[in-house]
Amino acid sequence: MTTSPTLVLDTPTLAESAPQLTLLVNALKPNEQRIPCRHVVTLLGSRPGCKLVLQHRRVSPVHVALVHTGQEIYAVDLLTARGTLLNGLRMQYERLSNGDTLSVEAWNFRVQIQKPEGNGYADEHPFGLEPSPQVIALEHLASRRVLRPGREICLVGRRTGCDISLSDNSVSRVHALLFTYFGYPFIVDLVSRNHTLVNDVPVSFQILKNDDIVTLGEIRFRVRLLGSHTAERAVKEADSPLAPIALEPELPAPDLIDIKATEGSQRWSVADNLEKLAPVPAKR
Repeated sequence: MTTSPTLVLDTPTLAESAPQLTLLVNALKPNEQRIPCRHVVTLLGSRPGCKLVLQHRRVSPVHVALVHTGQEIYAVDLLTARGTLLNGLRMQYERLSNGDTLSVEAWNFRVQIQKPEGNGYADEHPFGLEPSPQVIALEHLASRRVLRPGREICLVGRRTGCDISLSDNSVSRVHALLFTYFGYPFIVDLVSRNHTLVNDVPVSFQILKNDDIVTLGEIRFRVRLLGSHTAERAVKEADSPLAPIALEPELPAPDLIDIKATEGSQRWSVADNLEKLAPVPAKR
């Protein structure tokens, strides 16, 4: 059995009208490095295919994603055991601001965001299309359950804690991200083992249209863009209501740290009870 080659993440470069992100390594020191993040999604991790390959035994293969929506830039920790720090605090999903410090193990990155001049992104659209922002939903083809992400950037994978958790070994622990860029829905593959397919074609970054078929491992979904008449009718006919639900989520692995969203904030906190990290004894 041969292993398929690594699909290097290749996302489009940012429109000139979007805020520009630069990471400063060893900021204000003689050996300061400037790393322009010119693409819509930038991955940091130890796996080849990431924009910044951080060789450290405690850095996850794909550790953190920097995601540009066209207006804002978000950092998303990919449910790593060691975590990612933002300004010294452990984070999971945060909007970045100019001057923030992002830390992954021994690396500290100072965030520099340069706002566009003039009217900003409103006067330029990268796709040459009329903007028509729509909410994305995924219809699981086998069960017809309809899943709708509960936030702007949705993490899909096998790990408990993903916005959409898929209990199937063909799916990577963190497999893909769903998000909007300039109001349009996109999916980006997180350098996954079995890749992400749209209409049976492997993709690293792909705009999604209504009725597209998205395949993650062996699990298939139909894209439903709410706002489309046909999509809304199909959703109403589906068996389950729109809700951010998991498909038979697996039990947390012993090496995972449980995290939960704090009320009224995007901040995520680490569970204080470290006993949760130990395997649960079997009931007699």
